Amino acid sequence: MGLLAESNRGDLSRVLTTGAVAEKAGLHRQTFYLYWGTQAEYLDDFVEFVTDPSVSSQSERLENLAERMPHGADDPAAEVRERTTETFSHWVDDPVYVSRMVLWALHGADGDVAERLRQLYRTNDENTAAGYKQIGDQWGVEPRPPFTYESIALLFNALRDGLLLHLTIDGSAVPPSFVEDVNLALTWAVTRRRGDPADQATLDERFRHRVEGAGREGEGDDEPEPGGAADDEPPAA
Repeated sequence: MGLLAESNRGDLSRVLTTGAVAEKAGLHRQTFYLYWGTQAEYLDDFVEFVTDPSVSSQSERLENLAERMPHGADDPAAEVRERTTETFSHWVDDPVYVSRMVLWALHGADGDVAERLRQLYRTNDENTAAGYKQIGDQWGVEPRPPFTYESIALLFNALRDGLLLHLTIDGSAVPPSFVEDVNLALTWAVTRRRGDPADQATLDERFRHRVEGAGREGEGDDEPEPGGAADDEPPAA
């Protein structure tokens, strides 16, 4: 994985050669052949390894999201921020994640690579959805239509991947709290209190009312926003 991240050459077979892998591992080249008969066998094992959800600690973290969330948190907004920073920093430092991105960028046309990555992402999304549901049950919140736990999981996993790529290329103009701010804002938007009759507006209704309210500013209309939550109230999850 270190060779792949450091190399400026695209083809796996040119980067992960028998000699290069042995040298990087600090072992004799003949040691390589105690485990793999050919370079092709090694490359097959490498692809299988980096696309296995059980290998990366980050994939496992997605499955255990709720275990790190306190029950009845006093400050749910602070918990969202803390978990966001913790999770994002672990992904940034994960060499398995880098290898997956390189595999997709350079070998996405390979049917086996593409299918294994699809299965990996589906597993991660399923684990994340299950974790978010547990958090929702703990905190008494649910997805705001049209979102579901499944679509929220997909949203946040895709957001993480996009931010990792973008901020790796250029993060110089981004404030330190950027990732936390984005996750907190989205969490507030896509969830609502469960069973609260004053918080049943859909996302469209909330947005429409917010815009209409802004258009009436200065007219003395102080009608509360549907949903019951004040603008300065901490998000529910």
